[in-house]
Amino acid sequence: MKFDIDKVIYSYLFVCFMLLIYNLIYISNSKRGKKNQDRNVRAWKKEVKRQLHKLTEGESVEESHKAKLKKQLANTNHLISYVRALDNLREKGVKLEKYLRENYVVIQGLAYQYAKKESMDKAFFAYFIFKNPPQNGKEYTPLMEILISFMNNSTVYCRENVLNALYSLGNCQGVENAFQIINENQWFHHRKLLSDGLMTFNGDKDELAERLWTYRKKWDDNLVVSVIQFITSNLNNFDERFLELLKGEEVSVEIKLAIMRYFRRYYYEPVEPILLAYLKDENKIDENMKIVAASVLERYPSEETIETLKAALHDSNWYLRYNAATSLVNLNVDIRNIRDVLGGKDRYAKEILTYMISQHYLIGQRKAG
Repeated sequence: MKFDIDKVIYSYLFVCFMLLIYNLIYISNSKRGKKNQDRNVRAWKKEVKRQLHKLTEGESVEESHKAKLKKQLANTNHLISYVRALDNLREKGVKLEKYLRENYVVIQGLAYQYAKKESMDKAFFAYFIFKNPPQNGKEYTPLMEILISFMNNSTVYCRENVLNALYSLGNCQGVENAFQIINENQWFHHRKLLSDGLMTFNGDKDELAERLWTYRKKWDDNLVVSVIQFITSNLNNFDERFLELLKGEEVSVEIKLAIMRYFRRYYYEPVEPILLAYLKDENKIDENMKIVAASVLERYPSEETIETLKAALHDSNWYLRYNAATSLVNLNVDIRNIRDVLGGKDRYAKEILTYMISQHYLIGQRKAG
């Protein structure tokens, strides 16, 4: 038995020793790799600066430089160093637009090569385009078509990078095609990512909104909601179109909720009766629509709005009571108009309204201080 125990102990010590050796080798290789990459970044910065100087002198980017880009950037590790070099130059205020345009053909050729690589490599190349768009997006080009092809058999991370690259390139057709493919393949992409990405679009946002809106009856609700959120953040000329959708019975709850939030940002008087009807629950609507309607009504002051919000304070849903109380306070309702609630027998209505009044007061005091 003693021999067996010793054997186990020696085996354990051997494993620990081997793990220690492995970690030491890994740390050494990591440091060496970092030094190599830092050296490559410095070399790329020097090379790019030289080409930028030629451009300022009225010359073109050297063919030898383009050949070097074509050969070395086909390797993802070299591309990482190159991107870091461009980032460092940009942080120092160096303008790279003309340099990137001069190298458009090379970058397009690299895109073809990366289309044959693994999803992670394609994702990084798309990130490179996102950070360094080599064109202004006026025309739909093969580069955009190649980037869109990256989305096939890829990860969510890769698709997100491709979309960001297309937003950066600023071409409406490119974004439209990408969204169409997402819809056709029924890929899930979080609407928050989609709407936030659309807001960064580097082209004509009005045109993009109009083009994407034409697909409202064809696309998945997730895509349509993201388009509505994009419109809400950038445009205010969809009042009549959104109002008609809000009236439609065949429109999903998610789309109606997004439209209601649009009308919270942009006042449009004809929508007030619909919001009041939702809050009064005249048609037994979804609870979430009542909750959002209570929030939106803070933009629509009227006696009927105040009375409807006061009635909502007695609802059993805490979120509805909270939004109704918030809207009443934000409407700066005269205390005499809410005495019946504060002095009433409904404890929950009194508590939420008193709490919101106190919070409003404290915020006012902080701002005044």
